[in-house]
Amino acid sequence: MKKPRNSLPHLGAGGAFPALQYGALLAVCLFAFAIAIVYLYYFGLYNTNYWPDEGRYIAMARRILTEHVYSYWGEGSDAYVSFGFPLFLTAGMALFGADVKGLLCIKILQCFLAAVTVFLTYLLGRMLTQKYSVGLIAAMMIALNPVYYLYTSRLLTETFYFFTMMLFFVVFLWARRGEKLWRYALAGALFALTVMVRPLIVVTLPFLFLPSLVERWKQWKVFFTPVLLFSAGFIAVCLPWWIRNLVTLGQFIPLATQTNPIYAGLAPNPDAMGLTDPGSFMGNLKLLFRLIAEDPVGTLHWMTFGKFDIFFMQPVAMTPETISTFMQGITVWLGLFGALRTLFTRRYWGPTLVFWAYLAASFLFIPVSRYALQYFPFMAICAGYLLVPSFSNREDP
Repeated sequence: MKKPRNSLPHLGAGGAFPALQYGALLAVCLFAFAIAIVYLYYFGLYNTNYWPDEGRYIAMARRILTEHVYSYWGEGSDAYVSFGFPLFLTAGMALFGADVKGLLCIKILQCFLAAVTVFLTYLLGRMLTQKYSVGLIAAMMIALNPVYYLYTSRLLTETFYFFTMMLFFVVFLWARRGEKLWRYALAGALFALTVMVRPLIVVTLPFLFLPSLVERWKQWKVFFTPVLLFSAGFIAVCLPWWIRNLVTLGQFIPLATQTNPIYAGLAPNPDAMGLTDPGSFMGNLKLLFRLIAEDPVGTLHWMTFGKFDIFFMQPVAMTPETISTFMQGITVWLGLFGALRTLFTRRYWGPTLVFWAYLAASFLFIPVSRYALQYFPFMAICAGYLLVPSFSNREDP
């Protein structure tokens, strides 16, 4: 019996051993949660030696609770960072407490979110390919990467962002393959939340509906109705933030005012070159064009191969170097080859184009290894595509 197109896939793939399939997936997710807890214990349950950004986020959330002021630097109201993670942290403190015990509870919650993200990686891979094995391979590649667990023990954007990002893509694909249009509004709301945790994903917006535009060319009503519902969900989440910025700061700030990650990524050491942060996106873009005009080979090499090496090839401190280097290596190289393969398939060119646009945008920013982690789930799914021969033989045109 054919499965309804508008339903989510079953966790298992059916067949002779459904219990084994359910069990394997559950084992992978429980493994992820257990390792996250081990990392949390290893790095100190009540650790107060915060990383710079971590310490600022914690102080910011405490200010929101006690002073009711949204301020990253503590020098009056600002919009230096978008509201997604600060409000998540504030909600956690309101629920569990703002002391070290409350922060520990939030970290344990992050361990749980990391395990759920592993499950969402499986689910997205399964939904895209209709192959249980592709989803499970992708989930295992994420669960076995120790770098992810390092950030469950830190109160930074990583863990919460990976969760909201994967949840958005799963819900968006669910909406796209279903007949209930309200799902697009839910997807738009989740996209807004994800953007407000880390704004970079907003670059994928023009590509999300591109396959629908191609498939429904000249069927404008059929095409625009999901777009409008998606936009409504997006605006519903962002509107309070936009109003707050207009009322409190006197200007329209759609995302945040922070621009230094772009400036810091224009060269290995911009300050040493005598450069100054323009303080705006367009200013940094003009500065990039100026650097390309002055040194095209050196600048383009840095913006591509130089950053790629730092993003994906450098070992990550405080992780088992052999395991993390091996897992990153196979995920990146198999994933990229798989993404090249899917780009030229009739069925998967759309999702793959979203991935490539998302990946390309990262090279505009400062190269930090933790910024590469957001791409590994998609690379892992593409790697699973290569590692399951029956998938390519049966599904490709």
